[in-house]
Amino acid sequence: MGVFLVVLSVVASTPEEPVSVGLQKQLMVDDYVIERKENVTRRPGTVKKCGIVLEPTLPTDFIPPPGQRNSRDYESNLGTGKKPDGTRVALDFGFYTTVLWNEKDQKFQMWYMPWRLAGVGYAESEDGLHWTKPLVGRDGKDNIVHLSQSFSCMIDPTVPWGHPEKYKAAFDSNTDRVCQPGLAHSADGIHWSDYNDGKPVTGRAADCFDQILWDPIMKQYRLTCRTDVGGQGGTKEYRSARIMVHDKGNDLKNHPMAWRTIADKIVVDDPKKETNPWGNPRLQFNWMTCWIYEGIYFAPMNVYTMDESHFFEGFDYQTRHEKDVLDFYLGTSRDGVNFDKSWIYARRPLVPRGPAGSFDKDGAFPPSQFITHNDEHWIYYGGAAERHYSIGRDMKIGLAKLRLDGFACLEAKDEPGTVVTKPFKLEGSRLAVNVDAARGEVRVEILDAQGRPVPGFSARDAKSNRAVDQLRWTPQWKAGHDLSAIGGSVIRLKFQLRNAKLYAFTVAAD
Repeated sequence: MGVFLVVLSVVASTPEEPVSVGLQKQLMVDDYVIERKENVTRRPGTVKKCGIVLEPTLPTDFIPPPGQRNSRDYESNLGTGKKPDGTRVALDFGFYTTVLWNEKDQKFQMWYMPWRLAGVGYAESEDGLHWTKPLVGRDGKDNIVHLSQSFSCMIDPTVPWGHPEKYKAAFDSNTDRVCQPGLAHSADGIHWSDYNDGKPVTGRAADCFDQILWDPIMKQYRLTCRTDVGGQGGTKEYRSARIMVHDKGNDLKNHPMAWRTIADKIVVDDPKKETNPWGNPRLQFNWMTCWIYEGIYFAPMNVYTMDESHFFEGFDYQTRHEKDVLDFYLGTSRDGVNFDKSWIYARRPLVPRGPAGSFDKDGAFPPSQFITHNDEHWIYYGGAAERHYSIGRDMKIGLAKLRLDGFACLEAKDEPGTVVTKPFKLEGSRLAVNVDAARGEVRVEILDAQGRPVPGFSARDAKSNRAVDQLRWTPQWKAGHDLSAIGGSVIRLKFQLRNAKLYAFTVAAD
């Protein structure tokens, strides 16, 4: 077999307006920077599951005994709250989970849902693998830090450490059943105070993961919550999502209710148009949140296959079910409003449910956002060993890891493939490519705006590269790797791939 190269090159074409690239890493999750591709396929990333990292241990993590549930519905529906072997069920443990990296104290912090009406549980870790549950509750007997559900929080980059609003949270109060989002703030993530005197800041609905997030692109706070297309529970329920932005100078203390809706009734829109027994779409958003990375809005999406609407006796911890289950997909957006749901339509979850007998066989519940740590993306998620409406839906929290930038790739097999970028202005002096060609070949060629090879950086000038698997591989040409000689010019890149996966590239300032 002859030598095969992955080449960055300029391909002849009609001159067009250059796209904005600058020094921003370009991910292969969409075609924003891609003009043409041949013999390559976009594939979702493959996570490595690391198993369970947090289990229910405290009394507040489990369904309470009868008479202690503070809910007439749960009292009548959940029976003893025990499995057939007599152990207690952790029905909601990890249903909503947020994990953040505290760079000041160099520790991981976790906020999770324990028993639904217990509040918000807190845990922390030095390595992200071994966790403790400090008894920081008001009575010193539990780890409950806020009395709400659907809670998520963020560490606000716009204020300094120690500021009373360094942490911000969105939640649904579980005390008055209004199902509307509220907001809170904290200096340390443990001691919380509510905005707006604890009253809701916007309308229904809020019972499936609320999120407040600082958007560095729009330079506004974003608030995401659930809303309804039809019904408010039960068989008529049709779930969707809503996105809002703060409209009063990001001043949450003085204007906690100043939220403007920019997208509403966001639904799955499944092309297969499957319906459930009540005539509603079978696939519905239980929730979607947002995580912003490298200029792209990522949406962890919890998609519910809705085949039940009432609790039932279910304690089958071996069979992997396909009805009344929840899956973890990933959507992407360039404008923060319109999200690509292609992976849902292709039934390709980011974190798949586990096999028969596993802790996550019937449900994988996304966190509010991801963590980038040690050149990987760490994804904490809730796992359910029974179906959504099963009174035996026992849950734990697991960890999955993803290659850096590995949310999607453009892959070529035995037949050589090419990826050609749109023209862009070269503003850096070094190219770094995230590519896995461990069992293949890759070469990069640089072309001018009209698609002609740039002397010194053509395919002939590019060095042969086999068995490359690097996050920041630097292509070499006969002239070296320094691009400063052609800095400021408009170029295109052409990647030639064989048995290789292209994840991202960056033009960096050396």
